[in-house]
Amino acid sequence: MTFFSILFALIAEQYRPVTSSHWIARICARWLDWVAGEFGGKTEEGASPVGARIACMVAFILPTFLVFIVYVTCMVTYPILGFLWNVLIAYLFFGFRQFSHSFTAVHEAIEAHDLPAARTALGEWYGPELDTSNLSETEVISLALERAIIGSHHHVFGVLFWFMMPMGPAGVVLYRLADIASQRWSERGDFNLSEASRHFFYVLDWIPARITAMGFAIVGNFEGALYGWRYLTQKWSDSLSAVILAAGSGALGVRLGEPLSEPDSDEALRMAEAGEPVVYEVGLEPTERSMRSAVGLVWRLVIAWMALLLMLTIALWLG
Repeated sequence: MTFFSILFALIAEQYRPVTSSHWIARICARWLDWVAGEFGGKTEEGASPVGARIACMVAFILPTFLVFIVYVTCMVTYPILGFLWNVLIAYLFFGFRQFSHSFTAVHEAIEAHDLPAARTALGEWYGPELDTSNLSETEVISLALERAIIGSHHHVFGVLFWFMMPMGPAGVVLYRLADIASQRWSERGDFNLSEASRHFFYVLDWIPARITAMGFAIVGNFEGALYGWRYLTQKWSDSLSAVILAAGSGALGVRLGEPLSEPDSDEALRMAEAGEPVVYEVGLEPTERSMRSAVGLVWRLVIAWMALLLMLTIALWLG
């Protein structure tokens, strides 16, 4: 059932994408804003550490519990309703086109050698947090690749992992709400609320992030992905994103993130005496071709996931 639920949801999402302005996205945003306002807006200092943890429990666990109750009720009474519920939740929360549409806009502008249009598309994708006015073509491509790699994990592979858990569609809702809150609550300026949501999502995403990184290594450049995962995660501040980006850049054979700083003579001498390996950049500068390779990498991993699910489904039927 899981395989066909995901398959139908992916097909439906390709024909009628669930964008960031979709009604389910608006409901999730209003729900999270209401919880943050109730638990984080009562004092000038924002939420207390205990209040922030309670806010996370209310914001994530309550909708997850409701979705799980509906799922169990449907499966016990009419399994076909449970299947349709699975498809509906997967369709609403996958959001494959939420990142692929923006990536395609940047890619098409780069392909047409229209750098101003590519900067504009990238700025609309990132939002006001990024000033794209002076970015070079290489920087535009690099930032688009980073955003696409992380987006593919948050909207596809992380969701797939939690869909396969015993909670089924409830796990999808839990993961996506935690992901949205970790980003949305960080913009409120409430330190405790932001840290609580980020820690909650860190716990949920620790295993899926590493499975995605492993998947990139399998369907891409294996040695480059493992080297990046082991040595190049220091280039990004967020530890979860760093694992995915380092493995993804290695799998693509391109350089992403800030260039590594060269060690000074004293540090180089210390590393030589300690027998520590010299860390070096891997891959080439990202180009338009790298963007096409990234699309192929993501689709290969999607196909690998679906093939694995199909084999598990067949094994269960035969068993």
